[in-house]
Amino acid sequence: MPHSHRDDRNRGTLGTVLLTGACCVGALAYAAVVGPSMLPSPDVTTTHAALPEAGPQTEQTEKEERVEGPVGHLEVHVSDHGRAWVQTLSCTGDLEEDHSVCAALAEAAEELESEHSATEDDQEPQDEPEKAPEDDPQPLPENGAEALFTEVREGTVCTDNVYGPQEATITGVWEGQEVDTTLTRKGSCEEARWQRLSVLTDQLG
Repeated sequence: MPHSHRDDRNRGTLGTVLLTGACCVGALAYAAVVGPSMLPSPDVTTTHAALPEAGPQTEQTEKEERVEGPVGHLEVHVSDHGRAWVQTLSCTGDLEEDHSVCAALAEAAEELESEHSATEDDQEPQDEPEKAPEDDPQPLPENGAEALFTEVREGTVCTDNVYGPQEATITGVWEGQEVDTTLTRKGSCEEARWQRLSVLTDQLG
């Protein structure tokens, strides 16, 4: 092989090696300059980690907006002009889901509590309260829910009018208190109780 031809081949091989090395150096330099800019920013990661979860807060807000009602289970036996029926009422405390009678009883209890508070405000304070005799009737409960089913106290002034032959017996538990009472329409005081609880004695739809 002629000498000149071998020198040309050597020069071509050397040129290829130099070109390959230059490309490698350029690639490394590009990676060193551009590579860090392609990494995710630490601020972005921190911001996403600090975002609060909306689910539990939304559920809590919905629970707080719900209006709480009374809780209880009552069984009512009613007799009216020879007819008789038995009906039950269950109140879970959720006025949106419970029967409308639950809300009506809650309103009646609030009215009783307001009347009791107004009566106490109208009474003049005494210097020294007198001790009541042991046979005196007990005062009405301050809690309207308890007073809702309280029977007429002995010694209460009432008329003897008879407003109807209807009678009813109510048993169960209401706001944690046991209930076992009888309603009639004999006398003005009993008639007042009957009207207050008529939502229970009327046939529930």
